[in-house]
This record gives sequence, C-alpha cells and structure tokens, in this order.
Amino acid sequence: MTPRQLRKFCTLDEAGKKMLRTAMDELGLSARAHDRILRMSLTIADLDGSDRILSQHLVEAIGYRSLDRKLWAK
Repeated sequence: MTPRQLRKFCTLDEAGKKMLRTAMDELGLSARAHDRILRMSLTIADLDGSDRILSQHLVEAIGYRSLDRKLWAK
C-alpha cells in the first residue's frame, strides 16, 4: 500500500490516533514504522473479520512492533 492508500483505507478514530501517536513518541518510532503499524493493524482487522481498524487491532500491531524492536536490540 502506498502512503495515500494507507490514509484512505486505514482510518482511525480519535482514540486510535491518540494511541498511535503515544506509541510513536514513547517507542521513538519513525514514519516508516507508523505505516507498518497501520498495515499490520489492517491485516489483523481483516483476519478478525472487521471492516475497520479497532483499538484492539492497533494494540496488537504495536505489540508486534515493540517485540520486533526488542529482538533486534540483542
């Protein structure tokens, strides 16, 4: 997905936007990581049968991203 497609198909409610912004700040993530989290959230939502990204999908995607960072730090 291109960044334009992400903005179109991966819309978040205000709580989701705040959650992602907080994760970006606390984990020190880049814009590229932001896009990856959105893509992963959309995939998780699809697998869950949801037509939109819910907070639980976003939390799971952020968890995978932080787990990935911990594994690379070793």
